[in-house]
Amino acid sequence: MPAGPSRFATCHLSSVIICSTVMNYWKRIRIISLIAVCTANVASGQTTRTAASATDVARYLAGMPVSQGSPLEALTRDPQWIAHSSAMNNSFTALDQRQINNIRIWRAEALAPVTQSSRVCLYLFGGPDFLYANAFFPDASTYVLQGLEPVESIPDLLTVPVLSLDSTLQNIEISLNPVLNYSYFETKDMRADFSRSQLKGVLPIIFVFVARSGLDIAKLDYISLEPNGGIINGFRGSVRGARFVLVDPTTGAQKTLYYFSSDLSDGFLKGNPAVLRFCERLGPTNSFLKAASYLMHQNAFNTVRSMLLQVSASILEDDSGIPIRYLTTDRWTLRVFGAYPGPIDLFKNYYQPELRNYYATSNPKPLTFGFGYQISPRTSTLIFAVRKR
Repeated sequence: MPAGPSRFATCHLSSVIICSTVMNYWKRIRIISLIAVCTANVASGQTTRTAASATDVARYLAGMPVSQGSPLEALTRDPQWIAHSSAMNNSFTALDQRQINNIRIWRAEALAPVTQSSRVCLYLFGGPDFLYANAFFPDASTYVLQGLEPVESIPDLLTVPVLSLDSTLQNIEISLNPVLNYSYFETKDMRADFSRSQLKGVLPIIFVFVARSGLDIAKLDYISLEPNGGIINGFRGSVRGARFVLVDPTTGAQKTLYYFSSDLSDGFLKGNPAVLRFCERLGPTNSFLKAASYLMHQNAFNTVRSMLLQVSASILEDDSGIPIRYLTTDRWTLRVFGAYPGPIDLFKNYYQPELRNYYATSNPKPLTFGFGYQISPRTSTLIFAVRKR
């Protein structure tokens, strides 16, 4: 995190007490927190403070305890953060019980034995949803996420006004409500939530999912893609992104997570195929598609559909991903789970008779978790396609 000018850089508490206008404006500043930070700096002989680690920023945003001695430790004593922490704990506990634990059981039985040939999880159209990517593919060493939502750098939280931090925490809760309750993001609402926050873009949500997945952030780089798919440092290219190096603190295992903000329509890719070229370099992938707005059912997304069919060793999806007519039995082994009631009303035009027939003749096993646009396990559709050798 880049260090910026700190509101804690000088510790003239007498000035705070004397200056009534400042007190009125900052009446919600945690005076106890201010004293704690200043005292710590004086006691250690520091004249400047260090920025919080990315892991602590992620844990703070996720409502989880930060490391002892972290510059953010004082902020976690604030009543607003404590309420945020309680809400996040309740939401993620309920999600684990309703969804994630059942996904882990299903994955161990149905998915893990078949996906060992690739350690890459390619998740297009999923936005910042690292949570479900990691739940279904916890053994992956590389994750690639893509969405239209922008990437913005994360500021030093100690330079952000307290009221803005409180607003950011509230926006995180609002943004996460759909994915925690229904398993998918509502893109238009998410963009509005991000634009209101001091911490803009998708990275705060990714930070939360990384922390709640039990992982640390060893490194974060702001990157861009060249048209040929090569990575350059900084936001200097037309496709902006972020690269995380994640560490499992219990095993020491490392993972790399990429997020790219890019349009994947044919019209955009014709002029800037950067994401396409990057994905083609990954080798065989385990591709993941969930709540993908039925975009690849349309001719305007032929290019990305073709790329996925080419690079994927396996494809795990709901019915909003690649239409089943492209997963031909001469090239793919198909298994289906759950049920196929057809799309929700918003997407009813994308009903697939071929998929209905496949479910009718395949005796699919039931699901114990909701998936995609269907909330109930009884009506959720899950398709698992494995490329034939």
